[in-house]
Amino acid sequence: MEFNHHKLGLKKHYLYEVLATTYSISEGKIIPNTACMGIRLIKDKVINVRPYHNTRTYENIKLNKYIAINFIENIYLYALAALKDIKSKIDLYIFPENLYSFLEIDEKTGIEKVYNEMGHSENILLPFINDSWAVLICKSIKEEQIVKENELGKSFLSEFELNIIKVIKFKESFKLFNRAENLALESILLATRLKIAYNKKDQRLYSKYLDIINKNVENVRRFGKNLNALKAIDLVEKYIKSLEI
Repeated sequence: MEFNHHKLGLKKHYLYEVLATTYSISEGKIIPNTACMGIRLIKDKVINVRPYHNTRTYENIKLNKYIAINFIENIYLYALAALKDIKSKIDLYIFPENLYSFLEIDEKTGIEKVYNEMGHSENILLPFINDSWAVLICKSIKEEQIVKENELGKSFLSEFELNIIKVIKFKESFKLFNRAENLALESILLATRLKIAYNKKDQRLYSKYLDIINKNVENVRRFGKNLNALKAIDLVEKYIKSLEI
């Protein structure tokens, strides 16, 4: 499918929250990684992302160039991606492996076939999320380093320009999150900031983020009909309880 941002419901320079999948290779084995990521379409067939330097996503793009941008309807998958941790106290160490499929990329002849499992190939096997309604396969073409300062302090990140080289659309969807899902997404992202405040022993910021999350959780439960949003905030609450300050 040729890339047409209108067919995906995208507008230029708008910020969209997606799940980004990248990979590393260890002892000959592909190690997939999924993270929440903001993207912007800046011109035809070019989007940008801004991963922090201390993330696996940054390391993988820097090393391997390729990234899959996954458009997801299920808000619970955002929680799984954002709250995973190799030192997890809630037994969420990686994004579930059964949610990945793999796309074979032959850099000489273009992109080839999709594997439901990792398969065996001499070419690149780029992971993507098999529950996506659409996926953009991209390759990094430019990097600019950025320093960002906010209430959490100074951070180092890079803005990558990504060339869209293939579009896979599995079904029609112009998914717009409803209010419960938007509150759940905000709570998921704030939970990651909550951990930073916890590590910095910043009680003021910790309390600020926790108050917002608690109000969001209360409202999502009050709406009460969106099962994926409820699952997402259940995971957020479990994550928060694993922190101590």
